[in-house]
Amino acid sequence: MSLDSLAPKIARHDEKAFAELYEKTRRLVFSVCLGVVKNSALAEELTQDVFVIVWSRAGEFRGKGFKTWLLTIARNSSINALKKARRETATDFFENEHLGGRYTVDEQIETGAVLKAALDKLGEPDRQIVLMKNAGLKMKEIAQVLGLPRGTASWRYSVAIDVLKKELEGVE
Repeated sequence: MSLDSLAPKIARHDEKAFAELYEKTRRLVFSVCLGVVKNSALAEELTQDVFVIVWSRAGEFRGKGFKTWLLTIARNSSINALKKARRETATDFFENEHLGGRYTVDEQIETGAVLKAALDKLGEPDRQIVLMKNAGLKMKEIAQVLGLPRGTASWRYSVAIDVLKKELEGVE
C-alpha cells in the first residue's frame, strides 16, 4: 500500500495503517532526525515524537506527498529540538562568584561581578538580546523570539555592546 493511501486511514486512527507507516518509514525518519541533531539518543526520541505528531495531525494532510510531509515534520522537529537546546543552555556569568569578602577589580572581572554590573546598565530587551547572542542564538532567532524586526534586534545588540564596552572600560 502506498504511503499516500495510508494518510486518510491514519486520520481515522486506523492502527494497522499507522503500524504499516511506522514500519515503512521509521528508519528514514530516524536518519533525517540523526542528520540534524547528530545524537542517536535524541534522534530516537525525536523519531517517536514525529510519529506521535503524525498520529494526531494526519487529518491535516491534504493531497499527495505524505512521505514529504512526514519528513518535513521530522526535520522541523529536529531543528526545533536544537534551538530549544541552545536556548536552554545555561549561561551563568556568576557561577564562580563568591559572596562576601573584598575583591580587587581583577578578581571582580574574573568572578563576573563587573560584567553583572555592566549588564545591569542595559534595559531588559537589550540585556536579553546580549545574553541570547552569547548563548549562541543567531540574530534572526533572537528577533523571532522577541518579536522584533531583525534589523532592530541587530541595532539594539550593537548599541548594547557599545554600552557594555564603555561600562567595562570605565572599570580599569
